Amino acid sequence: MVAEAKKILRRNVLVIRDSLTPEDVAERSRKIEEMLFQEEHFRKAKTVAFYIPKGNEVQTKKMIERTMKEGKEVLVPVTDSEISMCRFASFEDMAPGKFGVPEPKKHVPKDHAAEVVIVPGIVFGLCMHRIGYGKGYYDRYFKKSKAFRIGLCFDFQVMDGLPKHEHDIPMDLIITGKRLIKPSKH
Repeated sequence: MVAEAKKILRRNVLVIRDSLTPEDVAERSRKIEEMLFQEEHFRKAKTVAFYIPKGNEVQTKKMIERTMKEGKEVLVPVTDSEISMCRFASFEDMAPGKFGVPEPKKHVPKDHAAEVVIVPGIVFGLCMHRIGYGKGYYDRYFKKSKAFRIGLCFDFQVMDGLPKHEHDIPMDLIITGKRLIKPSKH
């Protein structure tokens, strides 16, 4: 069963990810940041949506600050029954949201859609699919978005293949700090 296989993969990878030290997470995140800022779609985008990290996810705070310094508009998710991307002003303007993840205190709607969305995940596959926390928020968001999807993760979070549902939306690119993973051409 797909759901059970995803649950087992999620649990096994979280054990490894949760065992990383803050220093290790910071160093690995820095390498991912350098690769992201060289990526063509990201460089050309004027509006980028970032996730706010939970636990030992790839840290995005420095990426968000650097993106804003470069003059790009930054959006971050606000979660209710669905995800919506709202304008990011500052980290001081954040409060815990639905799952304890910081969200903007004022949900200012965006003027336009993000050209690039930076996506979190627990497990990613060379098939370009991802396993998140199992609620499907990002998959539902991507059904309505034409944004270029970039998944960020540590290299050990990438598997050859993943169990997937028909509603799972693949990434356009996965960055691990050690490699850029693009869809294979068949």
